[in-house]
Amino acid sequence: MQNKLEVEKPSVWKMQVRASFRKVIAFDLLFLGLGAMVGAGILAAILHL
Repeated sequence: MQNKLEVEKPSVWKMQVRASFRKVIAFDLLFLGLGAMVGAGILAAILHL
């Protein structure tokens, strides 16, 4: 009988993600800009009321 740990597949969360630093910063700035625009739109809608 095999051990339960030997049968289980490794979890997705245990896998290492490899990405270049520039790509991470680019996505970070992209979503920061999108969030700022959405936030500005919400603020403008609230102030307009």
